[in-house]
Amino acid sequence: MDLVEKAKEAMGGVEKFFAKLPGIKGYREKELRREADKRLRTNLARRLGTQRRRLSALQLDLLKAGGLLWMDDLDRAVGKLQLLIDRINTAAYGYAPFFDLERIKEEELDRLAQFDQTLFERVPDVAGGVDGVAAAAAANEDIGETLGSLMETLVELNELFSQRDEAIRQLETGY
Repeated sequence: MDLVEKAKEAMGGVEKFFAKLPGIKGYREKELRREADKRLRTNLARRLGTQRRRLSALQLDLLKAGGLLWMDDLDRAVGKLQLLIDRINTAAYGYAPFFDLERIKEEELDRLAQFDQTLFERVPDVAGGVDGVAAAAAANEDIGETLGSLMETLVELNELFSQRDEAIRQLETGY
């Protein structure tokens, strides 16, 4: 069951009644899609924030163990992850006013939600990258390689999010 269907099931009786009224139904469906996407992005940002905190803690641990050589690389990884979190937290989610029902279609909102779902599915890649850096730091070997791999993942995710931003711009401008 997708997020929109879950949101529909969570509606109260009065909401369900008004959602069936002509002219309101399409608007409410779009609002449910927007709300579901917003919740998904909030959850995504929270989970990525957990990984950022783990990486920051790892940075301190490595510094205490004399791993000054890797501080710049770790700081860049933390920064790249924080950038992604900030972009997710402040992202537009396809808003269109009530009287502009035709502007953004449900399929387009679903496409935006798919970008967010794809990002959500990649959170384990970030967690695995942080795990890899932690293991490499504990063993004091291959730190550069594991950091490089984590950075590649973070760059990919930021690029994917840029594609989402481009899709929204196309929706807003019509081209």
